[in-house]
Formats: sequence, structure tokens, C-alpha cells
Amino acid sequence: MLAPMPTMTDLIRNRREKLEEARSALKPPPPPLQPPLARCGKMNIDRFLEKKTRLFNGRCVMSEAVVAGGESWRIVFYPNGKFPGGTGDAVSVYLHLDDAGAVAKVIHVEFRFKLYEFGGGAPRFTSPKFVGNFGGRLVEELGFERFVTILDLDKAGILDDDRFTIGCEFSISSSPPEPSVEMPVPLPSASSPDPSVEMPAPPELARVPPPPVQTDPVLHADLGRLLETKEGADVNFEVRGKVFAAHKLVLAARSSVFKEDFFGSTKKKTTTSYVCDMDPKAFEALLHYIYTDTLPKMEKQAVLALDLLVAARRYDLKGLKSITENKLCNYVNVRTVWQLLAVAETHQCSKLKKMCLEFIPSIKDTKRIMATKDVERLARTCPSVVKDVLVEVLGARKETPRNPLISSRMEEKFVFCVFTCLFAYALFAIFCSVYMLIKACFF
Repeated sequence: MLAPMPTMTDLIRNRREKLEEARSALKPPPPPLQPPLARCGKMNIDRFLEKKTRLFNGRCVMSEAVVAGGESWRIVFYPNGKFPGGTGDAVSVYLHLDDAGAVAKVIHVEFRFKLYEFGGGAPRFTSPKFVGNFGGRLVEELGFERFVTILDLDKAGILDDDRFTIGCEFSISSSPPEPSVEMPVPLPSASSPDPSVEMPAPPELARVPPPPVQTDPVLHADLGRLLETKEGADVNFEVRGKVFAAHKLVLAARSSVFKEDFFGSTKKKTTTSYVCDMDPKAFEALLHYIYTDTLPKMEKQAVLALDLLVAARRYDLKGLKSITENKLCNYVNVRTVWQLLAVAETHQCSKLKKMCLEFIPSIKDTKRIMATKDVERLARTCPSVVKDVLVEVLGARKETPRNPLISSRMEEKFVFCVFTCLFAYALFAIFCSVYMLIKACFF
């Protein structure tokens, strides 16, 4: 009996199976998985109660940088919490990526924090493991807003010594994990025979926004052409006589402030907005950043960077704030340090402030730079910063090895001059305030 002839469908199916087998044979094996790059950073916190009193909500202390995966990482400690609304009864810790505004790639990190007695030993408090994504020109800090409460620190006897050590164990992996936080590991009970490892309930987690989607450079190029051609623009901005056309949807997608202005409950009906307190070139650079996620080449970069820093805060553009802060750090010198220190304090630029405070004690003639009108203005507008400057200057003098040829009287005269200048500035500021109050009430 003859075998049945194969149909056309059978021939096509057999052909496809042979092609799939050939492709599987030619397909290269998958590359071996790279093990995660592990690092550990530590940060000593001394005079904690003083920092708790001096550093208000949103102000922080940063550790030395630890390099991992080609990037610089730091532990950031907020004695009174990072976010407004108050976490005064707890301390906050975050893992910080330096220059996050310039990091386009998304970095996948796993980390946990531990709190030790000063210098080390067994951990007294341990956070859950956090798995998240950094970079993407947006995310620069992730961590725990309520790492441990002040009451728990007191119960553990940490406050008696007024100092402790915070450690961060983190690893960078090449394969993207799902952002998550593991369930806390069961802690030893209060009846544990070793009191050094007794720990309270695990810390609460900070509300961290979802990781950003990695942006496409082709998309930014297309948006840049859209800004250049002005095709489909539906809103105009008049900045000191110069008009800029833009697109509401693009602006709203990048800025929550623009989103509220155009589509919120307080949306504006007019198609023209007036901006009176900004340089037209700075506003042009602002639009360029919103559309392309980069800044154009600019003349007078220091002046425009100041305008962009103000705009970044006004329109809630954290990536732009990070970029402009990094640019301003390049302009710290003898002539600009006091102005930039005031800017850093006003706009909460911790990196810029740290650089200014470290620069002042490094100047050879510190006495001459302290006796300027810029210090007087700073004492009136930001008196708390002058105290920080004094702490840095005196701290730097203590760390400098003593020269036996220099008498102690010279050091006493220096300290006396500094305190005299600060006291005079404070009296002058109080006098001006009282005078303005009397003038407002009676004249």
C-alpha cells in the first residue's frame, strides 16, 4: 500500500522546524552573569544632640564618597528628617548618588543600613534590604525616612555617648532587579542574653517614587526639533519682551507645577504667560532642558546657572537643580565663595554648601576674607551659616598640626577677632531690624 503524499501544509511545517533547528544551533550561548559589585560605606556621627538642634528638617550631613561601578556614593544622614511635615522624632538615612543629574543610565542597587556603637561592634539597628534604581538623570537618593526613632536610640543607650556609626552595605548588579523592599528579618527578643544586639521594631520605609523609565535619546532629539520648529505649540511665554512658544503637554509631563497651571484646578485660560524675573537666555535654556534633558552651550554660565537654579526650584525640576548645582561648584573661589554660600543656604544645595565651607578654611589669609562686606550681608540674611563657617574654621585649625614657632597668643588673637566680627555683625543686624520695625510702625 502506497504511503499518502504529504500535503503542502506538512511540507511548510517541516521546513519551519528545520529552520528553527538551524537557528538554535547557530545562536551563541548567553553571556555569563556578572556577580554583583559589593561595597560598604561607614559614617561616624558625633555630637548627635548638637546636630539634632542645629540641623533643621531637610538639612543633612554627608559621608565621604565611596566609588563603586564608576560612580561616587555617599551616606546622607538627616537628624530631623528629609521631607517637610516633620519626622523630628526619628532620624533619616539615604544612599546618595553624586552627580545624578549627569548619569543617564539606570543603576540597579541593593542596600541596607546598620547602626553601630561608635567605632563598630555588633549592629544595634538594621534596616530591611532595599532594592531600587538610581540614575536616569532623576533619582539621586533612596533610603529610609524613619530609620530609627529617638526614643529607641535612648532606650538602647546610644544617646548616653552622644555618638554612633552608620554603615551601608550595597551592591550594584548588571541585571535589573524588581524594585522592592524585603520583609524585615526577625530581630532578637528583649530577653536575649546579649544586650548588644537587642533591637526595636524595624524602621519604617520612606515613600520613594517609582524608578524612572530610562529615556530614549532619539525621543529627546525629536522633542528638540519640535521645540525648534514650534509646530503645534499651544502656549507662549513672554520673558522681558521676548516670546517663546511651547507645548503644554510636554511641559506638564516634565513639571508638576506646569501640570497644575495648565490642567489643574487653578489652570490658566490665557495662552500667554508672562515671566518678569528671569533672563530670556536662561528661560531658553530651561525650555531646552525640559525638551531634551540637556543644557545648551551658554555664555556667562555662572550667572545663567543661578537663574536656572531658581527656576529648577520654582518648577520642581530636581534633575536641573542637580546639574546647575554641579556647575556652580566649579565657580567657588575667593571672590564668589560668600555669594555662593548664601545661594546654597537659600536653595538647600548641600553639595555646594559643603564645598564652600571646605574652601574657606583652606585659604591662607582667612582673617582677610572674613573681614569683608559679603560676610556682613551673609550675617544679616543667613546668620546660621556664619556659625557653620566659624565651626569649620576652628575645626580646621584644630586639625592642623601645631607649629612650635607660633605662639598661643596669636591663636587667641585670631579667635578673638573672629568672635568680635561676628558679634558686631549680629548687633548690626539686630539694630537694622529694630530700626525698620520702628520706622514701619511710626512713620
